[in-house]
Amino acid sequence: MPTESFPDTLYLPEHAALALNCLTRCLNPTKHHLPYCLIDLTGSPPRMQHTQFDYSDHTARLIDALLLAQALSGERRGETELERLEALFWPGFGTDGLHYTPDNPWSFRHANMHYQRSVISALLSLILARGSERAAAQARALTKALVDISIKRDGFWYFPSVERLPDGWPRGDWGILSFGVDPANTNGRLLFGLTRLHELLGDENAGRLAAAYANHVMHHSSAYLPDGGFATGMEFREGHFHSRALTMLGVIRYGHGFGDARALAWGRQVFERAKSYGTTFGWFPERLVRERAHGAETCAIVDMMEAAIWLARSGHDECWEDAERFLRNHVVESQLTSVDWAEACADERAADEWQTTVDVAARALGGFAGWSQPNDLVSKVMHSWDLYMCCCAQGVRGLFNAWTNAVTAVPGRVQVNLLLNHADERAVVRSWLPHEGRLQVTLRQAGNLAVRIPSWVDRRTLNATLAGQELTWLAPSRHFIEFDRLPAGQPIELTFPVATRTSQERVLGDDYRMEWRGDTVMRMQPAGDRLPLYRRTGLAPGAVPTRPRPVPRIDFRLG
Repeated sequence: MPTESFPDTLYLPEHAALALNCLTRCLNPTKHHLPYCLIDLTGSPPRMQHTQFDYSDHTARLIDALLLAQALSGERRGETELERLEALFWPGFGTDGLHYTPDNPWSFRHANMHYQRSVISALLSLILARGSERAAAQARALTKALVDISIKRDGFWYFPSVERLPDGWPRGDWGILSFGVDPANTNGRLLFGLTRLHELLGDENAGRLAAAYANHVMHHSSAYLPDGGFATGMEFREGHFHSRALTMLGVIRYGHGFGDARALAWGRQVFERAKSYGTTFGWFPERLVRERAHGAETCAIVDMMEAAIWLARSGHDECWEDAERFLRNHVVESQLTSVDWAEACADERAADEWQTTVDVAARALGGFAGWSQPNDLVSKVMHSWDLYMCCCAQGVRGLFNAWTNAVTAVPGRVQVNLLLNHADERAVVRSWLPHEGRLQVTLRQAGNLAVRIPSWVDRRTLNATLAGQELTWLAPSRHFIEFDRLPAGQPIELTFPVATRTSQERVLGDDYRMEWRGDTVMRMQPAGDRLPLYRRTGLAPGAVPTRPRPVPRIDFRLG
């Protein structure tokens, strides 16, 4: 794999490589390598346990995450595990095209609409990363099945329940409940994948479903309030953040893909309201009902980051800064990067077929928090578990989407959106942030370049040089500067002072004080009690070392 010299600052492929450990080792070899859903790191001893989610939902999520982690890290680890996960995955499809959870200790055989989103994600990644014709054919069968089972009304469709039995919906009067049905837990969460299937395969059923489900979410459900807020009634899962944010992301992606300005406007309104529920650095509550709000799923943080990316790609350039701030802070801080503190092992005889205590911490290394606090990776408030496999997989998806959107090609220029170390066929970006306000961009081919400038940079203090000569730039927007006719192979260097500040935010009755450098939280007080976060080291300008790092060659994008 080729290498490039980068500053020793945030580099997403290294996080993906670390995640491969969790994705390949948190499987149960005694149950055909079924993934473990639940991981308790701080128990005595640490343990992992299965749930019904593991059969359809988490098996599909791990296929998706392994393919993305391999691509982003440039490593091939996980091939054997992928084969075993696929052996669990493919038999789950029924003759009707839906994916079914088998009978298990927690549930009965049914097609869970919640899980179909994960199934679509796995099929998409198999198509994109492996060119799988089988996955493409199965995706078409699945969208046909979704058309067949949807409750159809004038201008919108929906599912009446989360669980569909092999012989149909569990009762017959669901057709009158469209406003009371929660799309964020059923059909709304499929929107992103359906839009992408329509684009990738030209699948007309996927396009029909996306339009009809988006209309249900926006105009024919009570799950969202007129001001964009999340409804909190019990039928809407007390304002469950991940499902609301994932559905919001789907509507935004639908609006972008189909050129629907109304959907984009709706998504922007909901996004701004969703931001107000959490923090500026990317922590968002599990639910909005106060007594149920404790803890943040990595899934929800990634949803918000990706929503910011797609709003930015749809013309809201200011949202790039939201995306980078969420990524630099609570997305990467939610990854388990050390287990030196944990109990190493327990007696293998303590395990049974549904749980294990063997080498749990070492196996979970690289996973992502399921229930973090603003200042702590883990929390025992309301939950007994620290990592969830859905969050471990979703964290990888977030890393991949951030990497593949960090630099984009727009008409007439290469555009640097996220100020991170990055390399692809268009450009190499070297970033000394947050320690030093310094960025180098080297184009692979001669042409025009646009670079996003953070809002905290005073442009009067911004310097740009090429081969030691000062450059002037255009200012096509409030958020980007542009350079014309740059040569290939010569780095343009931008320098600027890094703004430092402190801020205070109140979360669930507790006050947190943050020390910032640019968009990065360096320290937070009070520190967490278990696995404190934001203990980052400050480096003086010029003190950041550089080192060679492997560069992945990625030839596909999820979006």
